[in-house]
Amino acid sequence: MRAKLKAHADTGHRRGAAWRGARASPRPAPAGLDQDQPFDLYKTPGHLIRRLHQIVVSLCYEGWGDLDISPVQYGALMAIRAFPGIDQRGLSRAIAIDRSSIGTVSGQLERRGLIERRAGTRDKRNKELFLSEEGAAVLRRAHPIAWQIQDRLLQPLSPRERKEFVRLLTKLVECNNALSRAPLDLTGFEAD
Repeated sequence: MRAKLKAHADTGHRRGAAWRGARASPRPAPAGLDQDQPFDLYKTPGHLIRRLHQIVVSLCYEGWGDLDISPVQYGALMAIRAFPGIDQRGLSRAIAIDRSSIGTVSGQLERRGLIERRAGTRDKRNKELFLSEEGAAVLRRAHPIAWQIQDRLLQPLSPRERKEFVRLLTKLVECNNALSRAPLDLTGFEAD
């Protein structure tokens, strides 16, 4: 499979050059990449991060099976617990999910009775979100499992490697936050 992808990447690169035409100047290689070497998808950070995300999601569904919550729903419940009365716009910023998806997430949580929406105290048009008793109970069960999931994910790493891995991931996420379609922003919830 790797050989097929490398061959496809090689022919795609040649096709792209012809497509751009003779007048187009070649793009300089990004720092650290050697364009003369075959492109190995399986060694690229983006692919590896996407695969790790898939693994985390699978571990969450396996661990939280009977709770029937997704990682995004868990994040939303955690944020609503941390910021009682947050509105949907604030929630979308707090868990870094696009505003078009947050309505679906909060609607699912409300239908299940895990959160309550109440008229805003500052602006009656805004709905403020609060954790229900049932939502708090789900979080009490989900939280220790979340730690087990993290431990299982990082099990192949030594304690020192774990710290370094999390440090580097944090740096990458913080330095690239603004590039996201839904940047994390933990400020100004009261202004919404």
